[in-house]
Amino acid sequence: MKWLGALVLLAACKAAHTTPPPGGASLVLDIPNGALDPKGFTTAEIVLHEPTGDITRSANVTNNAFDLGSIDPSNSVSVEATLRTETGTAVGYGRTAMATAFTGGAEIVVPVRRPIAYIAGSVSRDIGTGNATVLQWSEVPATFSDLSVGGTPDGKTLLPGPAVSVVGAGPNLYLITQPISATTGDPTAPAKLAPVSMVDHQVGAPLAGAMAGAVLDSAGSDDGTMLVIGTSTELYAVNTATGATRVLADGSFARVAIVMTDTGELDAVAVKNRGSTTAACTPTATAELWWAPLADGGVGHKVATGGFTDVASDRGQAYYLDGCKGELGELTATATRMIRTFAVTGGARPTALAVSNAQAYVGVETPPATTSLLVASLKALADDPRTLWTESAQQVLKASNLAGVQRQLDASSAVFGRLELGAGGDYVALTTSAHFHGNAVTLANFPDMTIDAEELRVFDAATGGIVERYRSWCDGSFIIARANDIDAWECALTPGQTEAADAPYEHHINAMTFLFGKR
Repeated sequence: MKWLGALVLLAACKAAHTTPPPGGASLVLDIPNGALDPKGFTTAEIVLHEPTGDITRSANVTNNAFDLGSIDPSNSVSVEATLRTETGTAVGYGRTAMATAFTGGAEIVVPVRRPIAYIAGSVSRDIGTGNATVLQWSEVPATFSDLSVGGTPDGKTLLPGPAVSVVGAGPNLYLITQPISATTGDPTAPAKLAPVSMVDHQVGAPLAGAMAGAVLDSAGSDDGTMLVIGTSTELYAVNTATGATRVLADGSFARVAIVMTDTGELDAVAVKNRGSTTAACTPTATAELWWAPLADGGVGHKVATGGFTDVASDRGQAYYLDGCKGELGELTATATRMIRTFAVTGGARPTALAVSNAQAYVGVETPPATTSLLVASLKALADDPRTLWTESAQQVLKASNLAGVQRQLDASSAVFGRLELGAGGDYVALTTSAHFHGNAVTLANFPDMTIDAEELRVFDAATGGIVERYRSWCDGSFIIARANDIDAWECALTPGQTEAADAPYEHHINAMTFLFGKR
């Protein structure tokens, strides 16, 4: 038989619920009922993931309600919901954490949130005199970019209080706070977690648990119940309801992800001893893939050793990248299985990974300083990967007090930081860092100079079009060796690029996340 699937949009649990037809069911899109509610949408796009395939429906929203029409019932379905404007822009997205029955009389609640990219990190300032470089480190508040409202990011949209990292867990967001040394930037105390309200971005009381070591990476479960934090000394599981932390394994874990099975089991996957992406393959590759059940009593164990650079998860499956072999594969609790490979000629290394709906987004670093983003199917393996973006890093410097005097530097290295998909795959966001050095040019009075720059880029995943290019950091030092050397320089902007406003709005990016992000 068939039944009508009436989908009802609710601003909050207090809102009226329209009655589905006899034998029908309803989907309830639950939004925060506050300043951060999705706005400007005219249509709702629903994807029902069933064992036999996907069903996609779209309907106009009228009076906070819309009708999906006739849909066959299913005993196992997971749901994705995207709210779009008249132009098709995603301004709200959410999904169920696991499969459930979609039959007559059922009500499935899908939390929906704005597509906001959050970044967090620290700041270093040169307080030396003359040609001496003395860095002073400090914590700064996390910043964010709301892709649903547009605008030009400048770092001024801040979350309250300083944070070294930020992590999303389904519809929920958490700040990771940790005091750091002013002289080294290293942590001086354990890290703590604090929840962030999705109504107004206010930060709540810290959770009870704490974590040792410098925070390197983090991930959250779709149901919001668990976090996994990788630090320089341990791999942690965090229960968000109680705040309790538990060590899953000892060691340095720089990349983590969470897998949720169809039965609701949560497992962590992680890369231990990731090391340098350029030197990790010589003389031997010693990075390790780890698997750890997150249920009470679960203990992590090593699955494989190799040139592993990243892990990701999607719809109950875990994936890995081996940068030395140029290999993308599937990971289980006991083994790895190669799916497809990428060319690693010329020293190229795949180092960053995100997966959504059988599409893998792979960040590739090619010496000396080219970064590329590829899209590869996990099903149509004969199809060549598509290049969404590629760039050889450059930075133009301009003399602060001499109009028209500029110098262009080619980077000596460029690496990926974070890669994550937002709004169900509509957006792909990545962070990069690049290092530049220019020798002195005596005839032009250019001093010897060293620059470091970090950026957040957001792309339209379908077209590769740049949605945002935000430079969160650009700073360096100069060695003034001659009396006539130009001694005042600043980083110039390229067309379409925005930059952080003056201190305290700059960041060394340690973390980037979306709510309901895929990585």
